[in-house]
Amino acid sequence: MPILIGEATDVAFATRFRQEILGKSQNHFPRLQNLLEQAIRNPATCDLLSACKLFALFALGEAYSTRTCQAEENFPGIRYYISATRMLRVLCEEPKIDCVEIMVMLSIYSLAMNRRHSAYCIAGYALRFCIIIGLHLNVSPQQLPDRELREHRTRVWWSAYILDRSWASMLGKPISIQDEDIDVNMPSELQSLPPSDTASNDDFADTDNFSASIRLANLGAKITASLYSRRSHNTPFSSRVQQALQDLSHWLQGLPEPLRKCIEHVPPGSTMHAVTLHLYFNQCLILASRPILLHVLRLRRDSSMGTLEPGTESISASAIALSEACVECARRSYRVLSDSSINGSFPTFDYTYTQYLFSVAIVLAISSVLAECTTDGDDFETAAQILEQLDQNGSFAAKEFCRHIKATSNMLIQVHAEREQVGHGLAPALNDTMGHETELLVGPLLQDLLSQTELNLQFLEASAIDHGFQTFFWPEEQDDNCR
Repeated sequence: MPILIGEATDVAFATRFRQEILGKSQNHFPRLQNLLEQAIRNPATCDLLSACKLFALFALGEAYSTRTCQAEENFPGIRYYISATRMLRVLCEEPKIDCVEIMVMLSIYSLAMNRRHSAYCIAGYALRFCIIIGLHLNVSPQQLPDRELREHRTRVWWSAYILDRSWASMLGKPISIQDEDIDVNMPSELQSLPPSDTASNDDFADTDNFSASIRLANLGAKITASLYSRRSHNTPFSSRVQQALQDLSHWLQGLPEPLRKCIEHVPPGSTMHAVTLHLYFNQCLILASRPILLHVLRLRRDSSMGTLEPGTESISASAIALSEACVECARRSYRVLSDSSINGSFPTFDYTYTQYLFSVAIVLAISSVLAECTTDGDDFETAAQILEQLDQNGSFAAKEFCRHIKATSNMLIQVHAEREQVGHGLAPALNDTMGHETELLVGPLLQDLLSQTELNLQFLEASAIDHGFQTFFWPEEQDDNCR
């Protein structure tokens, strides 16, 4: 059977674009570090569950520490992954918290291999294990006096929750559990632990980053369900877009000031947490605004070709502003990703960074067509070169994205050739004079959009966003490495 492609996915958006034109590193967690040291000192004490967890950890460690993998070589960590999955089949008969931890690691590794549907299923399986164990509900101190164990339960739950929300948003799929069914506290610092208890304090560190990731993953899934799902909605599309922008703005303003400033500006030497949150936040903004950008492209193209239907409403200032916001978010993410590629901090086999790069490349390509922006066109080419290098280094995700990038590049060549023949292109819809230092996240542009009672996107309400898109189905014969 063919595979349904969610409308919110980046490859779907890239295909829509072509259709319109052509017709710091993380340390080991002390808990696992202690397990590893114990297994080294006395292998006989390492039971099946402990061995499975270590193999899953080794698989992730090898994947994220490897810079390149030749075609004739096995994918980094695959031997450990196979061993862990075989062991997990035996262990899963009796749900345990350790099994959930293993599933979380295997889900991340599956995504690194570009087996994103497997990653989505494993994350959902992990969340259901959590529900069976009861991790989605608070446990009182009377039932479980150990504060560390209660906090560990909380963090395992939210880790599985983040993956479920993130993968669902990325693939345009439903989430595994509704927020109304969740009754568990957010992560906490456990500040009453003695300073000498370094291992436990390190286990429960980074609370602000963790909590911010939870809320942002939730927002990403909500945006996908609100703007891209085929469920019936009681509110117009413009209201849902504005609500998504307001939710993202509230998330940003609600962050602790040091974290918020770091995410807004991403200074040199920022932690991996801050960089990832910055990229994820930008991706959520792009996800909320790129349907408008695509529709602006459609109307501009129809207008330039004289095929605009009579009675079509003109593009509103709100739509132009949202299109500009989408492009500026892509520019910001592009700068961070290109810098990380230059300084060597871009993880070759991390799916999310590669996906973000592909996503912003498509937006930059649209900007180069809409506004004839030479800079955005050049940045698109650079992003394509980075993806090609990742492909050559063995990234399966980059290999798939490169096929879409090549198709987009060929389309851009055709567009430029047509412009040279007719002497002009699409009427500029975006402001190419927007400086690259624009503070979009909290600046006047976004604040002006949020202050409006309702965005004027009436021209979009009856568009293909809700009714006209034909469902995508991926060819069954596609290479398994690219699924």
